Amino acid sequence: ESLAERLLRHRPDDDGPAGAADASLAALTWGRPGPAARWLTGEALAEVSVRLQASTRRSEIGPAQRPGDFRARAALARHAADLRVLEQAAEIRFQRLHAPFLDNQVVRACRALPEALRVRPGARASILRTVLEGAGVRELPDGWGAPAQAASATAARTGLRVAADTLIMLFDTPLLAEAGLVEARVVRKALRGAAQGEALPLDGLADLVALELWLRRLLARRGTCWTGTPGRQRAVPG
Repeated sequence: ESLAERLLRHRPDDDGPAGAADASLAALTWGRPGPAARWLTGEALAEVSVRLQASTRRSEIGPAQRPGDFRARAALARHAADLRVLEQAAEIRFQRLHAPFLDNQVVRACRALPEALRVRPGARASILRTVLEGAGVRELPDGWGAPAQAASATAARTGLRVAADTLIMLFDTPLLAEAGLVEARVVRKALRGAAQGEALPLDGLADLVALELWLRRLLARRGTCWTGTPGRQRAVPG
């Protein structure tokens, strides 16, 4: 409910963790706006707020469940949904996609781990190594599995600089703006700023770019996809 209220006030990124104390407080919240929320229009934020308020009435949050558990379950559901999309994309090329970390047995084992073990430094990499060894992947280099946000952000910013002109052209007349979700000029300004080194959430920009590309491809394929022939109807069921 507090998240829905913040979105209605158009303040999606109030609690961006600036330090260890802020990060600890942010970890106690049930949910936080996604990185792309800062670029949504007021109408889009209001719609999300309404949906959040409706979801609280049918939520499965129990009295003993904590915010971290709830967010972990939501993150797992998002990863699983993304994996299903990737699996379908791979099947088009007659390939199989392997995701050992999202194997049902691995997920159950990780969720059953004691909380003290989950937060121990290096424990995550150790678990991932064990999973890969079970799948036949051994002799991983030292330091594998350790967080590398700085290197990832540097690579993302380099790619953004290289593709800045193309991405800005993509948002000249974006479908997201036609749907009332974003303002094109605001997104173009953010892309230029991020390419020049401004401290902006790159994953939020990536979400907007991915969604715009998905919408364009969806419209381009409309009417060209084979959906199969309808089943023959029987006069008498059975």
